Amino acid sequence: MERRNFIRLSTFTAGAWLLTDILPVASSAVPASEGLIFSPNPLLKIFDDGKVVISVIKQEMGQNVITALPLIIAEELEVDPKVISVETLPYKASNAGNYTTWASGSIKGTWMQLRRVGATAKFMLIAAAAERWKVPVEVCKAQDGKVINTLNNKVLDYKDLIKEASALTPPEKPPLKNIKDFKHIGQKMTKTNIAPIVTGKYAYTMDVKLPGMLYAALVRCPVFSGKVKSWDDSALQGLKGFVKVIQIDQIPEALNRNAVAVIATNTWAALEGKRLLKVKWSYELGKIKNNKDLTDQFKTEFATVKPALVYGKDKNAPFKTIDQPGVYQATYQVPYLAHATMEPVNCTASYKDGKYEIWGGFQAPMYINNILPKIFGVDSSSIMVNLMPMGGSFGRKEKIDNVAEAMLLTKALGVPVQNIFSRTDDIQADFYRPASHHHLAAVAAPDQVSHWRHQYGITTFPNKEISGPWDSFGGVTNDLCYPVGDYQSAFYPVESPIPLGSWRSISFSQNVFVIESFIDELAVHNHVDPVAYRFNLFKNGDAKDNLRLKNVLSKCAETIGWNEKPANGHFRGIAICPYGRSGAVAAHALEISVGKDKLVKIHRCVAAVDCGLVIDPDGLKAQIEGSLVWALSGMFNNEITISNGIVNQQSFNDYQVLRMNEMPPFEIVLIFGEEKPDGGGEPSVPSVAPALCNAIFAATGFRVRELPIKKHGFRLV
Repeated sequence: MERRNFIRLSTFTAGAWLLTDILPVASSAVPASEGLIFSPNPLLKIFDDGKVVISVIKQEMGQNVITALPLIIAEELEVDPKVISVETLPYKASNAGNYTTWASGSIKGTWMQLRRVGATAKFMLIAAAAERWKVPVEVCKAQDGKVINTLNNKVLDYKDLIKEASALTPPEKPPLKNIKDFKHIGQKMTKTNIAPIVTGKYAYTMDVKLPGMLYAALVRCPVFSGKVKSWDDSALQGLKGFVKVIQIDQIPEALNRNAVAVIATNTWAALEGKRLLKVKWSYELGKIKNNKDLTDQFKTEFATVKPALVYGKDKNAPFKTIDQPGVYQATYQVPYLAHATMEPVNCTASYKDGKYEIWGGFQAPMYINNILPKIFGVDSSSIMVNLMPMGGSFGRKEKIDNVAEAMLLTKALGVPVQNIFSRTDDIQADFYRPASHHHLAAVAAPDQVSHWRHQYGITTFPNKEISGPWDSFGGVTNDLCYPVGDYQSAFYPVESPIPLGSWRSISFSQNVFVIESFIDELAVHNHVDPVAYRFNLFKNGDAKDNLRLKNVLSKCAETIGWNEKPANGHFRGIAICPYGRSGAVAAHALEISVGKDKLVKIHRCVAAVDCGLVIDPDGLKAQIEGSLVWALSGMFNNEITISNGIVNQQSFNDYQVLRMNEMPPFEIVLIFGEEKPDGGGEPSVPSVAPALCNAIFAATGFRVRELPIKKHGFRLV
């Protein structure tokens, strides 16, 4: 299908289309070069040659939404998923819906709406067949892309009903299938993009090539608020492919940095020119210039400053320390982390006749149309966004700094521009997971915690776009799943010297590590088995509320053989994660040994995950496997450190991702729910770190309270 025709077909009912709710719209049979098309919703097209095309508006970044989301429509439509073609619907402000892809919400947030898309089309096709046969609708059923007359077994293909179905009014509430009758959802599905990925044919943003396009590599200020003082490009003169140098100014709303861009006719010349360009910067450093300053500030806040938020059973009560005998206390610290996606950030932009066209992978394309039009003096409809697959994102590609830079350059140059980030750019100009500092105190017995205090300090950034309510994204208002008596958590924000952003599993990644490690400490302190201790605490709460958590804990412990004696020299640790943002719950258990020189070998790892109704089991398992890689990478070696306000880490040599040979044996237990799906992309990250650190304590008697664990000499075999 030609691109121009695709856009016309996709938006022909745009005036009545609210994709946020996936509402049914007036239908019509659309004439085109391919023939008539039945499209009762912009996400679905049935062609008169039998072809079925389903569009997705959530962004593909490795989590496989291009398989799972069409599957929901296909199930209700009664079409074999194997015959479906999948397309990504371009983003345009005039017909934009909820394209945001974050918070493990792609399936959870569109589940019912996508079911209605398929059910609406099926209802209209059945009604059209009934009308042709002059029989009641009730005697007709849909099956495998056909409508069957159960009175005489006559059959009509969907493709032969397009004209009549298009003349009907879509139902407001189409009947949905009983979940028990699902044929495809929950079954093993063939992925639609594996072949092009493994053959290198899958097109990412860096594969975009436009006539006359130039390439830009930016030398960005190493301090976020710094400015360009001067530059010297004499070393670039004579460099083959070099075109010119352009200064890029910071746009606060876009969160980019002041920079100098090297423009070239190819990527090599752009990156080499960037290396040769000499830039002088002007900036002032804030109070926190390095990691020690940050730690000192957290300690000062805890000791002298009233918390910004106190959360407890009495919401109006001021924070008070525990004044009881037998208080057990511990302090934890968790570092800044980068995203380090396999595909660095990049973007291509073109400007012509007052309109911009963008190519890239964006978790939140609406930011482009909501923020940038005012800055560039255009209407939001003047920015067209072509959405590309992402080679990972994990929160990084919800930002639009790269888009603003590309738009500035294409307008200045008058030709399309591809804005490329090197690996160093990607790590040193990231939006980092906040650093945090925790002090916990509790009075605990073998079967209960009577008093609990959690002082939670976390870095925040002054710009509203990237500070975020970190206290609630797995922070102090969501920190404890265990029933306790006198309970308070306190939130202490500390201004960050580096920009912050969402990082896969947000504040749960820090808080679950701290809570589950401290719970383990309380179990040891009370001479109770860690699994038994958790069950003891759950007995003090509502049995129904804790059912899913107890179930994942039980399944995880059972699978790893918690009650069986491990092999000599092997030790185990366990932890759970109630992921409130998506509704899912998870648990991890690891069996390890620790050899000479603190070499840690993971012999077994088990994950038990309850994501409710599972749409695509293979896709979910892949996300759980990726979560283990993500979590282990973060906890063993990785941290972002600061010297004089500048990030030190540059590439995979000093910010390492788990290698294939380091991946441990891994077992996944999926607990299938029956009502609705919950999010699966993030919940399996947070419980990995505490489970491993609890195992390290069991093996060595050393309690890891600060990450990464290389700080304490531990290394992964």
